[in-house]
Amino acid sequence: MQTSNQGRPYRSHLKPACHACRRRKSRCTTTESSAACLMCQVHGSPCVFVDDDQTRRRKVPPPRGRAIGHADDTENNIDQPDYSTSLSISQPTHVSDTALLQDRAHQRIPVALVDPASQRSSTVSRPSEEASMSAMLAASGDSSPHIISPAMVDDNQELDSYLSNGSAVGIRKITRASSTNASMGSPSRHVLFNTVLRKPLGIQARQSVADGKLEVIEKLLEPHLVDLVDLFFEHANVCFPILDEISFRRTYSEHKDRLSAALLANLYANAMTYWNNSPRLRPCHSPDHRYLWVQANEALHSELFLSPGISTVISIILNVHGRPSTSMFGNGGMVGTAVALSNSLGLNRDCSAWDISPGEKALRSRIWSTVVLMDRWTSLAYGTPLLVHRTQYDVPVPSTELLAYYPVSSIQLAGLSVFTALLTLTDVLSQYLEHMYRISRSAANDRSPTSPFNLESLLLDWEDTLPDDIRRLVIRGNDLGRAGAGNLRLSYLAVKLLLRRILRDATNLPPDHESVVQARIQTQRVAEEIVLHVQELQRPHLRGFWMPTNGFTLTSATLFLLRDALKVTNRTSNTSLKLAKDMIAGLQTHRNNEAWDLADDCLANCTDMTDIITARMNRESPGITDAQTHLDNDFLMFNDVTLSYPSAFDFDLEDFQLDESTYQ
Repeated sequence: MQTSNQGRPYRSHLKPACHACRRRKSRCTTTESSAACLMCQVHGSPCVFVDDDQTRRRKVPPPRGRAIGHADDTENNIDQPDYSTSLSISQPTHVSDTALLQDRAHQRIPVALVDPASQRSSTVSRPSEEASMSAMLAASGDSSPHIISPAMVDDNQELDSYLSNGSAVGIRKITRASSTNASMGSPSRHVLFNTVLRKPLGIQARQSVADGKLEVIEKLLEPHLVDLVDLFFEHANVCFPILDEISFRRTYSEHKDRLSAALLANLYANAMTYWNNSPRLRPCHSPDHRYLWVQANEALHSELFLSPGISTVISIILNVHGRPSTSMFGNGGMVGTAVALSNSLGLNRDCSAWDISPGEKALRSRIWSTVVLMDRWTSLAYGTPLLVHRTQYDVPVPSTELLAYYPVSSIQLAGLSVFTALLTLTDVLSQYLEHMYRISRSAANDRSPTSPFNLESLLLDWEDTLPDDIRRLVIRGNDLGRAGAGNLRLSYLAVKLLLRRILRDATNLPPDHESVVQARIQTQRVAEEIVLHVQELQRPHLRGFWMPTNGFTLTSATLFLLRDALKVTNRTSNTSLKLAKDMIAGLQTHRNNEAWDLADDCLANCTDMTDIITARMNRESPGITDAQTHLDNDFLMFNDVTLSYPSAFDFDLEDFQLDESTYQ
């Protein structure tokens, strides 16, 4: 029996229990003197009474057996509308891609599979563009999307159609409306994501090493943090657009604490390369760059263990492309991690037909394209096979229009055109690398071109597709003042040098055969172009953006010139040796005057070798054969560092074989 002070009748359907009591399955007893029920007063929880029309709405529980993510900490999360209270089973759930990436930290109900179908539901409002892009850079939250195996897609669809009246309830389904490339697979293939825990069990959100490392970096750089962000977007991101500048700057100024600590740490360390470009920073004392990189690396490894996500992939890109580059093993491992994480997040799938904002489409496309670029150029530099295969992704190379979905300046547009040219050049490089690293004979029927004509036509066709200004830039070296222009031309010459090496080694003819001699001369011409390009670089060019892997291109060209110098019979006119010495002299000047770190590898591995060869050839001797015999065999044959680089360019060390009996 109800007493006079009870405001809600027992088990009343006209006045349903509060949300907390319904969840606890406890009796909801209210009094006229208090707006909260007695149980909520005891537990100290908010007492919210749900409207009658909402309580009559049927709710379908998520299917069992799926990963469930619980968000128990709302700190450092992007505020978004609550999608959990307005879903109807008569329509599929339609949310943006970011709703899954923000980890639903504000929800208190279990999350299974979520569906951003190609059509928008009238009961769910999409997040704003600002919050959408900000959430992709956030590292907080307990859950994250993970792509589902294509073999399980049909199983999920059949089960969900049986367990619910609505289609695809609880499933995050993305259907491509059409496919522009027939080789990309069936256009009706769905993309499904599951929600999985980001952090290992037992790890709390506040137990973050990355936040501590970021605090150390910011204390060392204060009060120049904003200046470094400006330098990054002015010199690096303008021609290598990893981040959306407008969204990042807005989030950085208004919600900085919500950004990934690892991302900020690696951005600061990456921007330190351009410290002397700022008139405000140049007179100031520069912190120890290597120490900052150590802190940034530890922050990245911490986030990679605790809460990996899209922000982690961006952090890896900033880390691997940071200068100076000193760890081949570390960078190679990071590239592999970025590839695996990108595949897990579904970045390898074309999102052009997805119901997400243009900013998200551009960001996902540029991240994946940059991961592929990173894989190709580290493969060339480090001598390791490719990690990303062309048959395992369908993301097209982003166009300038896609990247510039918002108004951009003429300088930014010029930088984007350089970036798109670099991406298409990377596609040509990938086909050369596939040919070079092919080991198994079972791959003989691969569709990759193998004839010298087909290999050479790939680069020629790429040149023909370039706009006139970019074509003059890469072929003749014009307009090097454009952001990223010097790096693009050196990258083009690196691909061209690799092509000449492949074509030279493709024949089994004797060394004195006319075609072999002609191939050697053509390779020498490309190496000479690289030397001339280095000599033409001025201070503004050297202080611009450079991929650190291009430092190995300088080493490769110099090693080939030294190798070719040993075969010259006319000691008085050894052009290859002269070019090698010019390369060393030019790099030494750039290193001393502008601290150009791309010169470090070539100077460390080729300076002594060039001096030894020059000294031997300057001696009185019958000919080049005696000079070659007296070379330091130990230095040329057993230098581990030197031997590690030519493999990336298919460098043949047999030409350095010497007669030890004569030397003794």
